[in-house]
Amino acid sequence: MKKFLLVLLSVLLWIYFVISSLILTPLAILILVLTFIPDPNLRILSKFSCFWGAQYIWVIPLWRLKIIGRDKINDRKLQILVVNHQSLADILVMNSLFKHFRWTSKVENFKIPLVGWTLHLNRAIRIYRGAADAWHKFEAQAVKTLSQGNSLLIFAEGTRSKNGNIGKFKEGAFRLALQTKTEIQPLVLDGTSKAIPKSGWVLTGRQDMILKVLDPLPYESFKDMTPAQLAEKVHGIIATALNEIRAKV
Repeated sequence: MKKFLLVLLSVLLWIYFVISSLILTPLAILILVLTFIPDPNLRILSKFSCFWGAQYIWVIPLWRLKIIGRDKINDRKLQILVVNHQSLADILVMNSLFKHFRWTSKVENFKIPLVGWTLHLNRAIRIYRGAADAWHKFEAQAVKTLSQGNSLLIFAEGTRSKNGNIGKFKEGAFRLALQTKTEIQPLVLDGTSKAIPKSGWVLTGRQDMILKVLDPLPYESFKDMTPAQLAEKVHGIIATALNEIRAKV
């Protein structure tokens, strides 16, 4: 009976996602058109998109999200936000911060109806996995975006975790931080891997999710490191924070 109810709730959620996205997409386009000149960095559209993602958490009765340290992120400060990746629910959780940043996403996601449209509207950065010039394509977009005053959000593992534990961090985010002398803002999330499993679409039941904003790392604190060393350092910071969160549960 419980499994049937979870499947039913999941189906209703996905129907709601499609319907709400069809309604909110034209509104997003309208906001883009009306604010394009006075708001070239699309900060207003960014906040609307945060509402778009966050409201799915609000309507799911099985999910509870706790955000710790939200005020540590200064919306007007240029940062590279680095966070671990557990499931599709991470996108909704990060939107719940209601902070301005550009998403980074694999190029295939831009072709998905609704999801891809939102990425296009918000000028997300494309990641060309497996391409010979993948780094150079990413670098050109990311450097331009940062130079225009927009922070970036990067899932450092590059893919969702299979078991909720933190995998090895790829060096791209840290190479970019060193190259552009940009502050790193580490974040850690937990609980989302059980909310939506990587291999499925059915909700698993009641789930508490946590997003914690950690202390930022100024460029001066890592300027002499290599990308590999910096990736290892930030991995250690986030992994330690995750263990601390789980120890309190």
